[in-house]
Amino acid sequence: MKCYEVAKCSAKERETCYVWNSFRENPQDLENIKCWILKGVYQEENKDLYAKCKQCKYYLMMNRDSGIVSDYDADLAIITCEGAINNDRGKALEKAWQTLKSHGKNNVLLDLSRVNNIYSSGLGAIITIHKNTQAEKGLLIIVCPDGYVKNLFQVTKLSRLLKIVGDQREARDAYDAFKLKESKKLAQQSAPETLKPKPTPKQRPQCFVYWKDKNPKNATGCDECFKKIKPSNQPCWIVEGMIEGVSFQYVNEDCENCPYFAEFGEAG
Repeated sequence: MKCYEVAKCSAKERETCYVWNSFRENPQDLENIKCWILKGVYQEENKDLYAKCKQCKYYLMMNRDSGIVSDYDADLAIITCEGAINNDRGKALEKAWQTLKSHGKNNVLLDLSRVNNIYSSGLGAIITIHKNTQAEKGLLIIVCPDGYVKNLFQVTKLSRLLKIVGDQREARDAYDAFKLKESKKLAQQSAPETLKPKPTPKQRPQCFVYWKDKNPKNATGCDECFKKIKPSNQPCWIVEGMIEGVSFQYVNEDCENCPYFAEFGEAG
């Protein structure tokens, strides 16, 4: 499948096409090529070209096959998925993310409202996108209405890691709140320092020290708990998870009403 054959480009139109002129000596290399990426449509200055590409039969055909379509609005990238995110679509999702990431798009709205299932490879791709956006001080927001897919996030505990909302309006509100919070942080960092001494961070004792070896709600005594037998710097409320070799952490919901977590959760 070649772009100019599907789009029915005339010989005259091809002469002015950057992609055709790049491959005219070897037209066979145009098979299934994503011409809109070569044209740099994700760049800010090429919005008009991108809008035109999205109307092209070739663009629609290629993205319909993958079930993954990416777009951007200002600094918020949008990735829309449909159907089941299996191994192939998981790879397509990763490719879409890598393309947007290469253009500095670190805030992502991932729309899963038309997805009916996600395989473990797809979940691994989503965790990777989340971790990548966090590393760049960005945000991943997932649009996922009630149903099987949302339940899947809850069962795997990913709902405790990811920002999940019901529709795009909620996603925009969440993004606006995130940007407001970030702007306030930036304003505080740029404000002139005062002579007022900074408060000393509260030191978190080990959980068994805090409870004096007698946690009233723990069925296992502190002396028998692995947290005391093999102490670590990791807070006891943090749970380690892994999907498709991609690790993640979340807060154990059983700890949220615990006085120890309430006192040291933020600092921990």
